[in-house]
Amino acid sequence: MRSQKIFSFLMLSLFFIPAVLLILTGGWRGLTVSAADLWDGFAAQSMEESFTEAFLGRDFLCSVTASMQTALGRNQKNDCFYGQDGILQNLPQSDEEITALNLQALQDFAEKQSVPCYFLLSPTAAAIEQNKIPRLALESLFNQKQYIQRCYAFLSASFHTIDGYNSLFSHQSEYLFYRTDSRLTAQGCYYLYVGAGDKLGYSARSMDYFSISHPLHDYKGNLFSLVPYGQTEPDMVSLFHYQKHNRVIRLVQDPLGKAEETLLFDPTLLESGDPLQVYLGPDRGVTDILVSDTPYDGHLLVFTDGSCDALFPLMAIHYLQIRVVDLHTVTTEQLSQIDPDAFDQVLFAFSVDQFGYDIFISDSLGKN
Repeated sequence: MRSQKIFSFLMLSLFFIPAVLLILTGGWRGLTVSAADLWDGFAAQSMEESFTEAFLGRDFLCSVTASMQTALGRNQKNDCFYGQDGILQNLPQSDEEITALNLQALQDFAEKQSVPCYFLLSPTAAAIEQNKIPRLALESLFNQKQYIQRCYAFLSASFHTIDGYNSLFSHQSEYLFYRTDSRLTAQGCYYLYVGAGDKLGYSARSMDYFSISHPLHDYKGNLFSLVPYGQTEPDMVSLFHYQKHNRVIRLVQDPLGKAEETLLFDPTLLESGDPLQVYLGPDRGVTDILVSDTPYDGHLLVFTDGSCDALFPLMAIHYLQIRVVDLHTVTTEQLSQIDPDAFDQVLFAFSVDQFGYDIFISDSLGKN
C-alpha cells in the first residue's frame, strides 16, 4: 500500500505540467478523480490513461510509467506480469468443465485404437519462471504442476504420460520461453524432446549433435501487444540443424490434398506475419515431416495446438515420418482421412493455457 501511495505522488509530479495544459485545452472534463483515489493509487492509472492519450509524448510517458511500476512491484497489465526480461501471462483457474471434456475426448480416442498413445501437457512460462513474478503475486498463481498431475492421473490407464514440467523446470534459467510470446522457444522444445525420449523409445541426442543458428533477433510475439509500452526486449528465433548424419528432412503441407513439399526451415517465413511458421511451414491443418537416408522406420502421429512446433523437427531424426495435426485448423474432411492405426505411436502435445480453457480439442477429436 505504501508503494502505491508513493507511486501516485510520483505520477502526479511527472504529469503536473501536462495536466495544466490539459485543463487549458478543455481536456480535464474526461477525468474525474477523488481524493480517495489519489491515496489508494487509482489516480496513477486514471491519469496515465487520460494524459497519455492527449499528448504527442505518449510512448515516452508510458515507457516511464512502466519502469516506475516495475520498480515499485506494480508491473501487471492485462493479466500479464512484465519486465525487461519477459512478459508472463497469469492464468486464471482452469475451466473444470472444459478440462473434463478434453480429458474424456482423449480417453475415448485411446479406447478406440490399438496403437499406443502418449500425452505431453506442458506448462507456461508463469509456472517455470516464477523468479520473474513479484513475490506477493505468487500466491495468486494457478498451480499448473498440480493441474498437470491431475490430468495425467485421469489418463493413466490408457496413456503413457510425458513429464514436460520437470524437463523444463530443471533448466529454468535458460531461454525456454519467448519473452514476448506464450510459446516455447526452440531451446525449450529441445528439453521436451529430451524428456520425451524415454517414453517414446528413442535415445535423445545431446545438443552438440546440432548446429544452432539464430536468423532472427527482433521477433515480437503474441504477448507484446498486451503490454505495448513495456520495455521487454524482442526475441530471438533459433533453428536446430542436425549435423551428425546426412539426413534430408522435408515438409509436406496438406499431404492429404495438394501435398506441397519444401525443405525444412524455409527462411522466407521468418519475414512473415508469424515467423514461428519456420518450424512447420504455413499451417494447413496437417503437415508431414519426412526423413530420407535414415535407419529408422517408425511412423508417429501427433495431435497438437501449435504451442511447441519446434519440437517435432527434433523428434524427426528418430522417425521415417511424423504427421502433425493442428487441432486448431484441421478440417473434418482431413480428420476423416487419418487412420491412427496406420501409425506406430500417437502423441498428444498440448499446453496448459489451451488445454484447460479451450473446447477445440474435444470438438475436433469428437469428429474423428
